[in-house]
Amino acid sequence: MGFSGSFIVARAGRPLTELATMRASDCVPFWWACDGEWQILQACPIADPDPSIIGETRASVLVCHVVDSDFATVQATSPDGLSWQCALSPEMARDYGLPGEWVGDLAEVGERAATWARGAGLQPDPVALRAALVAECDPLAEDLVFALVHALGFRFRDGVDLEPPAM
Repeated sequence: MGFSGSFIVARAGRPLTELATMRASDCVPFWWACDGEWQILQACPIADPDPSIIGETRASVLVCHVVDSDFATVQATSPDGLSWQCALSPEMARDYGLPGEWVGDLAEVGERAATWARGAGLQPDPVALRAALVAECDPLAEDLVFALVHALGFRFRDGVDLEPPAM
């Protein structure tokens, strides 16, 4: 059995785990890394942070939900309303029964994702972005999540394991 959980990417002046919207989501944080004020947080179980995270951070947000390390759904949105979604490891996602609109037209998804990234102040790599969108997991969907965030222009370094909160 693989990993099932979320990767949340957002820009904030303090750790994502300290945001009210994240504390209210009942996520258990596992791993965290940063790229300037941009942060990525790995958390379980699969849980969407409240949509007000954009209001709290005033920045774009990307959420990737990994299912048993086999595929991931991706949702991105920005304060100006630009949004996009896709499935990483699209054939595996179809095998799981994910509706076709999640896979979508890869050229359109790639263009929306690149526009979203540029709007967030990043420099996306269109070739790497297309490769991440069409790739199948081999062996882990988590690797595709990292390929996607890298293709979008994020450069997360020095990740740390987080201690789960005491129950």
